[in-house]
Order: sequence, then structure tokens, then C-alpha cells
Amino acid sequence: MHPFRWPRQIFAFARKEIAEVIRQPRLLIVMVLGPFAVMAAFGLGYSDEAPKLRTLFVMPPGSPFLDQVDNYAEQIDEYVDYRGVVSDRNDADRRLARGNVDVVVEFPAHPLETVLSGKRAVVQVVHTRLDPIDQTAISFVSSLAIDQINSEVLAQIVTRGQGVGGSATGLVGAAQNDVALIRAAIAANDANAASAAADDLQEQAGGVAVAASLSGAVTSELGEPTDATTYGEDVRASLTNIRNELPAVGSGDTTALAGELDRLDQLLAQGKAEYADALAVDPHVLVQPLDREVELAVPDVHRVTDWYAPAAVVLMLQQFGVAFGAMAFVRERQLGIDDVYRIAPVGASGSLLGKYVAYLVVGSIIGAALSVLVIVGLDVPVAGSTSHLAVVMVLTLFASIGLGFVVSLAARSDAQAVQYTMIILLGSLFFSGFFLSLDALGAVARGIAWLLPVTYGMRMLRDVMLRGTDPDLQQMAMLAGYGVVLFGIALIGAHRRMVAAVS
Repeated sequence: MHPFRWPRQIFAFARKEIAEVIRQPRLLIVMVLGPFAVMAAFGLGYSDEAPKLRTLFVMPPGSPFLDQVDNYAEQIDEYVDYRGVVSDRNDADRRLARGNVDVVVEFPAHPLETVLSGKRAVVQVVHTRLDPIDQTAISFVSSLAIDQINSEVLAQIVTRGQGVGGSATGLVGAAQNDVALIRAAIAANDANAASAAADDLQEQAGGVAVAASLSGAVTSELGEPTDATTYGEDVRASLTNIRNELPAVGSGDTTALAGELDRLDQLLAQGKAEYADALAVDPHVLVQPLDREVELAVPDVHRVTDWYAPAAVVLMLQQFGVAFGAMAFVRERQLGIDDVYRIAPVGASGSLLGKYVAYLVVGSIIGAALSVLVIVGLDVPVAGSTSHLAVVMVLTLFASIGLGFVVSLAARSDAQAVQYTMIILLGSLFFSGFFLSLDALGAVARGIAWLLPVTYGMRMLRDVMLRGTDPDLQQMAMLAGYGVVLFGIALIGAHRRMVAAVS
């Protein structure tokens, strides 16, 4: 046996397959420019801003929300296109059915009765969107809108609470003035003036105690725990003691009363320092003290094409390997090349390795060209190493070619091979993480996902290109092992096919 016979067989088969691919230049151009054109059109046509939903409100006559609906619509203007208010639910449903509006929001007729009974009043949101993503978005926006309305209601309550008796500073100032009046009445031995000032002090200082409780609740939740509850009790206790000591004015020793007035003065000064600032804050800030600011920790990834471009490249590589591999043995069988094996001493391993080499070479060129187009033409970032990028693409291509050969050995005609290839493509779109995250799939669906080379390649290529991290070694090992297993299956199938051809 000639020592170079086996390498020459591999080279011969590789040259044959490469020649057959090169003879189809239009196919090669379409495989490179087609995905790029689709991604470019998608990127140009995609809008990052979600369209506003045309929203019609339904409120019965006399609803407490009628005066506030314009304000509510303004608060959620980011999400809704306000289309007015009607009182007839049937009329609203007809507009929804005709497509004049996207969402109908019906407010409850008697919310106070429901709330006082210990239940939440329900705002009903009705829409006709069938897209699951749209349904999720509407549910999310509805929750945000209801939270916004709830906070608006609470803000009005807090505003009125802040306004009772004036501001916290005004309450404290009035109470301190009443303390000064009592001191003056003591100096003048005027019991009536002291009693009148004490009556007014009772109201003002009581308001200070309530204000301190409200402010203390804010500071306790957002800062360190406060003694606002104890403070209120201390103020009330001091007022009681002052009341008890008032008979001493004009007819006895007022030392105890003066000491209690000093103690109340200190409490009022403490309340002015600790609680007045919180009560002077905008009520809308008090009821919604926290806001959000979302920032992506991965730099330079801002557009939808940045996310989908690596996935599209890997998916195209897989389909190249699967499609050409799937047609390889079927085409030879239909062209009668199998009969050549009756007289030519050709081994299965040489034939199979030659095809692998050919498709790896052509596929790598296609992958490189497509990568350059998306990086340069679509400005997709490459944060990681280009060598890692190449390794991921070659491993994906190696496993995909093996999957195509297995399909080719199982198919009896080119029509069957094409159908099997389309099924793999559909499976790749639904299960690989191209559109939906693998975390959203059940156990069986995830099992299907890991039977597809694109699943491994897509995750690793996104990590390399977008996150700038090294490919996951476990996934690389799994993808390489997957490709080796398919190579073994294809080798066994090719050997049996050649044995059948020469028998």
C-alpha cells in the first residue's frame, strides 16, 4: 500500500467537494450577503421605543376618578396614548373590537365601599393583543400604571396630612408662641390667660406629635430608626403635666409648671430640627421615595443588532454545515457515485474526512466574511479575542457538519434531506435562545436545545463578542464532544454504505 494513499484520498475528496461548492457562486454570495442584508434591514427597521397603546377609560357618572383621569393619563404618558373617557362599557368594547383603541381601562364604580370593606378595588384592563410578548408588556405596563395611580392617591392623602394645622415648622412655631404666652401669664398671675394659651397649645403641640409620627415613619424606612413614637408620647405627657399644674398660676408655686414648660420647649426645638425637613418634602417624593436607573454593565452594546448579529452568524454556520452535509451522501447516491466504490479502493474514513475538510474550509471562509460584514457594516462590537471567536465558529461548524452527515445517511432522497434540514432550522430558532432565553424553557425543551450545535455556539460567541469574556470551557468541551460523537456515527454510517455499495 502506498504510504500517501490515505492522505491523497482525503485531499481528493476535499478538492471534489470544494469544487462542487465553488461551482455555485450565487449560492455562496447569498449565504454571505443574504444574512447580512436581513440583519441590516432588521436593524434599520427596528425601533427601540415601544409604541404607545391607544387607551380608552371607562368611568361611571359621578366616579371619584373623573376629576383626576387627565392627571393619571399624564403620569403614564410614556406608555399610553390617551383617547378620552366614556361612561358606557359597551361603547368602549365596540371601539376595541373595531380596532379604534388598543386597551380599555374600566375604573370601579364604588371604590370607597370596596376599600372600606377591606378589599382592593379592581381596575379592569381589556385588550385584544394575541402576541404573548405584547400581552406580557400590557400586563407590565398595567402594573406600573396602577402603582402610579395608587401613589397619586396616597400623595393627595399625605398632602392633606401635611396641611393640617399648617406646615411642621408652623406648628412648632405656634406651639412655642403658646409656651411664651403661658410664661407671660405666669408672670402676670393671670390664670385665665394661661388657660387660654394652654388650650391653643394643646392643639398645636398635638399636631406636632402627629407630624413627628409621620415624619418618623419616613426616616425610619429610609434611614436609621428614630424615636418618633416616643417623641409623640413625651409631647403628650408634657401637655398633660402642664394642664395639671395650671391651677398653680395666681394661687401657688409655679416652679413645677415652669420646669415642664422648659421641657416642652426642648421637645419642640427637637421636633423642629428632626422632623420639619421631612414634612416639607414634596408628597409625591414621600410616597415614591425611590426611582430607577438601569445601566448595562457591558459597554458598547446598545442596539438590537448587537445582540442578534452573533446569533445570526452562528445560525448561518450551522445551517451551512447541516445543509451541505445533509446533501452529501444523498447527492452521491442519486448521481450513482456509489457504484464507483465497487471498483475504486476508497475507504470510508478518507471519504468522510475529505468532506469534513472541504466544508470546514468553505464554511470558515463564509463565517469570516460574514463576521467582517457585521463588524464593519453593522458596527457590532468585538470585545473579546478574535482567536476565541474563530475557535467557537470552527467548533460549531465541525459539529454542524457532523449533524448534516447523520441527516444525509438517514435521508432516502434530497427532498427528505431538505425537510430534515428545515426542521433543524425551526428547532434552532425556537429552542437555541435566538428569540427566547433558555431559562424560559422547560426541562424537555432545554434538552432539545442542547442537541443543537447553535445553542453552544450562540452562547459562547455572544460572550466573546459582546461581553469580552473567554468561551466557557465546559461548553467548548461539550460542543467538541458532540462533534466527535457525530463524526463517529457518520463514520459508521459511511462505512456501512460503502460496504453495501461494493457487496
